[in-house]
Amino acid sequence: MKFMTQLILPVLSLIVLGVACSASDSAIIKSNSTPEPDERIAMTINESVHFEFEKYDTTWTGNLTVYTLNKHEEKVVQSTHISANDSTWQDFDLFVDFLNLYEIPPQNQIAGWYPDSSILPKQVYNFEVFDGDTAKSYSYQDPIKDVREYWQSQNVLVFITFVQNDLGWMVD
Repeated sequence: MKFMTQLILPVLSLIVLGVACSASDSAIIKSNSTPEPDERIAMTINESVHFEFEKYDTTWTGNLTVYTLNKHEEKVVQSTHISANDSTWQDFDLFVDFLNLYEIPPQNQIAGWYPDSSILPKQVYNFEVFDGDTAKSYSYQDPIKDVREYWQSQNVLVFITFVQNDLGWMVD
């Protein structure tokens, strides 16, 4: 019995030490990882321009990536930009809330809307939104055509215009 105790005690010590080390490793990994944003909005235009907006606490930041095709017709990054630390970003949160970007339904679910099958859309806007609780995605084809008929298209168009024309961007 004494021999068994002398054999089991060191083995048990090694197991406990191994478990403790692996637990502390995972705690270190978790503490060094990037925190999840409180809110997030991603918008892609015709798969050639991608905007990524993230809110941490009360501050929104953005990334803009412009893609092009290389000589092999492969999609490659043409340029990247980050949000400028200027006054143009002060009202971003107000725009997001006012335009109801988290509640807007997909365009194909708007009562009375139907796609014009006689022409291909010129601009397709794909959105992915996360309001802190719920994530969803939706898309709009040429919302400018429906801006007078549907408030949803109007809100999407106002957001697109604001992002492209009013926000300050810096080359990354």
